[in-house]
Amino acid sequence: MKHWTLPPRTSALQFAIAGVVVLCTGLALAWVIAQDTVAANARDLSVNTFFFSLGQEHAWIAQVSEAVSWFAGGARNVIVVPVALVILLIARQWRWAIFLAVSSQAGLLVSSALKATVARERPPFADPSDFQRYLSFPSGHTFAGITVWLAMGVICWFVLPRPWSTVTGITLGVIGLLNGPSRLVLGKHWLTDVLGAWLVAAGWLLLVWAAWLWWLAPRSKPDQETEAVVPLPT
Repeated sequence: MKHWTLPPRTSALQFAIAGVVVLCTGLALAWVIAQDTVAANARDLSVNTFFFSLGQEHAWIAQVSEAVSWFAGGARNVIVVPVALVILLIARQWRWAIFLAVSSQAGLLVSSALKATVARERPPFADPSDFQRYLSFPSGHTFAGITVWLAMGVICWFVLPRPWSTVTGITLGVIGLLNGPSRLVLGKHWLTDVLGAWLVAAGWLLLVWAAWLWWLAPRSKPDQETEAVVPLPT
């Protein structure tokens, strides 16, 4: 059975640098929003209105958004992540279990800390009785789409044999990435809530991936060099 090949250990530094750049960009966006949320909301409003109107005018878009958003909800992640970890441990894939645990659970702490720090109010389309009314940045669904669902897609990509790895990896990745626009269509988050979640979560995932490649990725044994057979003179 053929599997996709892991990137070399030496690529960890490149992933780490990319992760730092992307993460810092997301944190810079968080700082800008926290300085003046009223101005940030005003800048986002036209784009948010477009996406929300799109869902209102086309029922199927709203339905797809609801379906995609369902996957990355907190209630599902509380179940999905532990189940995935148990499956990985049973399959003796403890290295990948560590990767998923750090990506998802430490990522949740990062997301929660940013929400509490920025304390941004949700868009006017959201339910005013929402108990997370002032926890809009970053979008938790969008964040989990990267640190949980895309992370599981990466695991499937390298653990499962082809073509199942390709199918499941891409499917989980698409579900994770689509959680961003789905939150705009449903009117739950501002545009920059989604962009910020993508940046911070992607930066975090890249850093976790870099660390995993450097310290935990299984190493392939060096190929045995075969001795050339010199034909005897006749």
